Amino acid sequence: MKNSTITWLLSFFFLVSCFKSVVAGTPTKDTTRCVEIDGIIGNASLTKGDECLVELICFNKVEETVVLKNGKKRFKLNLKKNAFYTIKMSKKGHVTRTIIIDTRIAESEYEGYFFSFETKLLPESQTDALNKEILSQPIALVYFDQKKDCFVYDKEYTSRLKKEIVSK
Repeated sequence: MKNSTITWLLSFFFLVSCFKSVVAGTPTKDTTRCVEIDGIIGNASLTKGDECLVELICFNKVEETVVLKNGKKRFKLNLKKNAFYTIKMSKKGHVTRTIIIDTRIAESEYEGYFFSFETKLLPESQTDALNKEILSQPIALVYFDQKKDCFVYDKEYTSRLKKEIVSK
């Protein structure tokens, strides 16, 4: 009788401890995350062995790295609110490109936002006639537009940058 009671108690405590660890491991909604970035680099991994590096940088610290290889072109990143991020995209033999993202939003905003973009990295062999100084600038500035209630990119900045790149 004592053995069955002890076995029952040990089983009970084991189940309770398992339940606690499962509940503790259950993800909760992270209200500091505000935007999911869905990016596609059209020429990220065209041939076998070809790879593209995507780095998420915040306050000069790499927070996440994604390596696109074996034909993969798409990546997803989750950004916290009220910070400035840089997405750095690089590939051997190509010009490294960056995008700046300002995630400042109202404190009361907890809705999950999305921003998607598609780009291609420019081969270094095609840059002779381009303004290399301007090529090192971010290709887009992304921010939260209160009126549209979504993340957008600064179209005027990107348009001006494209014109300056070709005017050597």
